[in-house]
Amino acid sequence: MPLFNIFGKNPIKKLRHDELKDMELSLKVKSERLTKEVAEIDREIQQLFEKSKEAKSHLEEIDLASRIKTLAKKKEMKVAAHAELEREARAVTNLLIIKEYEADLKAAGVWEPLQKIAPEELQQYLIDRKLEAEDRQGAVKAITELTGSVFKPTTEHEEDLDDILAVMREVKEDKLNPETASERVSKEREERELEG
Repeated sequence: MPLFNIFGKNPIKKLRHDELKDMELSLKVKSERLTKEVAEIDREIQQLFEKSKEAKSHLEEIDLASRIKTLAKKKEMKVAAHAELEREARAVTNLLIIKEYEADLKAAGVWEPLQKIAPEELQQYLIDRKLEAEDRQGAVKAITELTGSVFKPTTEHEEDLDDILAVMREVKEDKLNPETASERVSKEREERELEG
């Protein structure tokens, strides 16, 4: 959901400092929760690779590979959601900085024009940059580009199962440990995303 669907109009004049602080805290809590959920999914994938060592039949291997694939997709969705939360948190943090320096911005004659910026333009500005306030005179001095990436959901590829089955065989033959197998599956999926 785009950030300004929540905010509605230009949030500089609409939202109070305490509302922004609450939003920032809420986004941080959600972000931490998603980070823990991604770690738990990684742990589950590793356990399934460990379990694949004892698989007695090809059918059992296919079942485990399907479960790993499902978990890998679930992880991708959570990583994408986490990236979106980070973008929103960056925008809220930047709004807080702007609100903290309201008096300085008014004195500089910047406050009124700032309130008239179209919400879409302001949203993009607040998401794309990180404002750093070092002192009152500088107000909003440093603007740096962020190098965050947003993961996009991938389309389903049936060859995923074949790849996972191949990795499972390596785990079964003790050529790979489950943790490395989990990392390899995630890396291969990311590479396919970049190619696609």
